[in-house]
Amino acid sequence: MRTFVTQFQPLLTRLRTHTATDSVGIAQAVKPARIQFIDVLRAFAILMMLQGHFVDTTLAEQFRNPDHPVYSAWYFMRGLTAPIFFTTTGLVFVFLLLKDGRPLGENVRVRKGIRRGFMLLFWGYFLKINLFAVLSGRLYGWYFTVDVLHCIGIALLILIGVFALSQKVRMPFWILLSLLSFFAFFIDPSFKAADWSALPQPIANLFTLDYGSVFTPVPWVGYTLFGGLMGYVLHVRPKLAFTHLFPLALLVTGYLVSHYSSMALIKLHQLSGWENFKSLAYNNGLFWRLGHVFIVQGIFMWGIARLRVVPRIWTKVGSETLTIYCVHYVLLFGTWFGLGIAGFWARSLSPWVCALGAASFVAAFVVLIAYIEPIREWLYRTLPARARYRWRVARVVVLRSVSRRLHARQRLKTLSLVRSFLF
Repeated sequence: MRTFVTQFQPLLTRLRTHTATDSVGIAQAVKPARIQFIDVLRAFAILMMLQGHFVDTTLAEQFRNPDHPVYSAWYFMRGLTAPIFFTTTGLVFVFLLLKDGRPLGENVRVRKGIRRGFMLLFWGYFLKINLFAVLSGRLYGWYFTVDVLHCIGIALLILIGVFALSQKVRMPFWILLSLLSFFAFFIDPSFKAADWSALPQPIANLFTLDYGSVFTPVPWVGYTLFGGLMGYVLHVRPKLAFTHLFPLALLVTGYLVSHYSSMALIKLHQLSGWENFKSLAYNNGLFWRLGHVFIVQGIFMWGIARLRVVPRIWTKVGSETLTIYCVHYVLLFGTWFGLGIAGFWARSLSPWVCALGAASFVAAFVVLIAYIEPIREWLYRTLPARARYRWRVARVVVLRSVSRRLHARQRLKTLSLVRSFLF
């Protein structure tokens, strides 16, 4: 028996080696696929946003016929873009937040999330500014309207707050996410009916669309919270993304939510008497779109996991959504310098010209992202040395000013925290 084992020992060793190698290969294949599914979905959403904004800005009024099948299909897909983007943002953030695994004070994703949230709020306001008007001392009310970047920034801060609360009160993170996501939708009719005129207009823009805001945190943060709930599920059971069952469950759930949520809201109104349920049932855009988001996520999750090769440009576009949004906003609406596509062809193009322009607009951004690293390197090299020097001096001044106001025993710890947030 010992001789038999000795003879076959090399074969057993080789089998163990191949098994270990295959296991590593599978693990390495699973990890990129998971990231690819998320980034490809974000790429789809941002490219749909580009063509949607271009067409909505330039298509002439006489061609906006809801009864035309092409325009109706385009309008449906355009309305799907924002819910997908909000939901995917929550999915990505919560998945990475929980993947870190450390408690609140040590979790790197918490610091990055806070920094990202405030950065999005900054860009949300800064993108609307006309530099020449500001330099001449003129400020307009629409500078303070709320857009998608504001809502995503606030949503990230809320997700971090929910994560902190779950650790403080010892309540499961997924329960808090579920409660708050539904609450963000259910409370929306009350926010719409409320009178916010007593608030300063920049603050009122966070609660109402009456002063020009395109999005408001309520109800749009709800999509991000629902996405966070899915991120929690994929963190707990990451292999679900590579099964047939979970994408199928998303498709079925999406169908049920989009077709039967109004009926469920009516039942909730009959049981509770709360008028918000009735209002949502008769104007059920929120849950209707949420169902479509689940369907799209199920399709992408199933399809991407079964592709042998995903073009790198798709994942790269999905990881550069903020860059794409900022550049397209300035080019399309001409906010900073008063020159943009909207200033030349606002609601004046025929469908064929508009479609060609939208395709060119999207293609230009794909090329931009394909060469984004050389472009950034060139910008840094050509940026005047004096400007870089002044930026470094400003950072030192800010840090020294903060450090002088800190208590002696907390100075080093807090200074390190500020540096990690800012730089």
